[in-house]
Amino acid sequence: MKSSRFGTPGFALFALFFASVLAFLDRQLLNILIRPIRADVGISDVQFSLLQGAAFAVVYSLAAFPMAYVADRFGRKQVILASIIVWSAMTVLFGMASSFTWLLVARMGLAIGEAGLSPAAISIVRQIYPQARQSFAVAILTISVYVGGGISMTIGGPALAALESHAASLPLEPWRLLFIACAALGLIGVVFLALMPEPRQAERAAATSSQAEFFRLLRLQRAAVGAYLTAFVGLNALAYAVMAWTPAMFMRSHAWTERQIGVAYGLTFIIGGVVGALGSGRLVGQLLQRGSANATVKVIRVAALLLGVATAMSAFVPDGTVALAFTAVGMIAMGSVIALGAFGFQALFPKAFSARAVAVYFLVPGTLGASLGPSAVPLLQRALGAGEDPGPALGIFAIALSLWAVFWLGKLLRVPQIDLTAAAKESRFG
Repeated sequence: MKSSRFGTPGFALFALFFASVLAFLDRQLLNILIRPIRADVGISDVQFSLLQGAAFAVVYSLAAFPMAYVADRFGRKQVILASIIVWSAMTVLFGMASSFTWLLVARMGLAIGEAGLSPAAISIVRQIYPQARQSFAVAILTISVYVGGGISMTIGGPALAALESHAASLPLEPWRLLFIACAALGLIGVVFLALMPEPRQAERAAATSSQAEFFRLLRLQRAAVGAYLTAFVGLNALAYAVMAWTPAMFMRSHAWTERQIGVAYGLTFIIGGVVGALGSGRLVGQLLQRGSANATVKVIRVAALLLGVATAMSAFVPDGTVALAFTAVGMIAMGSVIALGAFGFQALFPKAFSARAVAVYFLVPGTLGASLGPSAVPLLQRALGAGEDPGPALGIFAIALSLWAVFWLGKLLRVPQIDLTAAAKESRFG
């Protein structure tokens, strides 16, 4: 990169981190605004869950492959800049939508925009940092999930309450103004990315890692791949369900206001997620140094069980403060699961195939898990006859999905390990 202060790896990481925070701010703001959106547009919990889950997750996962290809061909910085502009425009459209159809269109457009960020950002980070520091830099990007999502709730709840107290004098409904204001922050992200020089990509090596070779290794490793992806379909579904319905659970079960749950859950989300992400990464590193085999999977397995138990306890305890304490424990576990998920899967493959392995991980658990999680809770809630309270359904769902993940991760630990790097060399030179 260039020698100016804007061309340093530190500034590039900051710019990419800020863009990622904006992405999750736009994405998670929806979860704190269930009440006003439902009341204004007239949609059901099931329709709302489609906005939270399938409408975003399916489009995001499918768009990631072509967006990554465009980034490789035409420049990663340009793709990220275009992504910010697109998702900011879609956030404005969401704030102006007057029907479920337009909310759906805007949410899908948001997914297309955000799909261009992660592949390009991780590619830049891996280029500008030496190998010994890449994992920490990627961990910083992962933390943006909690910073962006937490800010959306911590500030979104109080901001909604403040705007609603002056609703009569406002040109639009308060929730609409929040989305428009959120979109306006995208301009700052555009400025930071514009100042960051595009790192010059090294000339591509000879074709030693073709698509055919990747799929050959995928078939060779199918037992481990199948067990890992199956476990993470459940874990992603649980994580998205927790993020989607925990605010509503506190508001409906414990009569907390948007302001109360926005501040309390937002801070819990940020702190717990950061502690879980950084702590689990450090723990895995220490276990690997001690020669522990399958350290990543073992840590994920413990975190999966903890996430299920903590979420269930938060759903069933009668006191809101105690429920929040269990939610904090669950956030630490979720931070571990999210931080280690893609990392653990790509570690099943030689380094030359890491990006494609991450793409497969996002496509399968990302699409299925994120689509299933938010929608399953209201459907189960309706089946249980639990009325408006999503707590019982969320608690039962958490235990079931946690045990599902623990079972499949246990099967993964019993799969014989294959030296895929050697297998890839045999394919190329044999």
